[in-house]
Amino acid sequence: MQIMPEPDAPVRRIGRKQLAVVHMAVAELKLDDATYRDVLARFAGVTSAKDLDNQGFTAVMTYFTALGFRSNWTQRTYGRRPGMASPRQIDLIRRLWREWSGANDEAALGRWLDHSFHVSALRFLDSAGADKAVNGLRAMLRRKTEGR
Repeated sequence: MQIMPEPDAPVRRIGRKQLAVVHMAVAELKLDDATYRDVLARFAGVTSAKDLDNQGFTAVMTYFTALGFRSNWTQRTYGRRPGMASPRQIDLIRRLWREWSGANDEAALGRWLDHSFHVSALRFLDSAGADKAVNGLRAMLRRKTEGR
């Protein structure tokens, strides 16, 4: 008797509210259609925002945020979770990282978090870890400005 593998679970697409946030970002950033479609293809592998899944949505919105889109998307993405890093802490960590590294590189920030705090991304950082990350980044900035 041959055992057949189960078919892959269907990909769950984003909802209307998330789709609306994508379109708000495109409008606020004043992206033309060609640029918008390029972002969808490059970061999520889709040609239409209707085809985004949660992972693709997160990738596209992270890029839009790096371009300057500001909304409560970050709060919705991480939520207000008891014991976890708050949206304000996360924003501060990102700002301090940009100041220290000179770039808006989420992957490099993730590597630093993994090395220093054993978490692979900001969304897994608890509030105590976020406090330590903020203090560590401030110390790194001080050393950098003192020329050490």
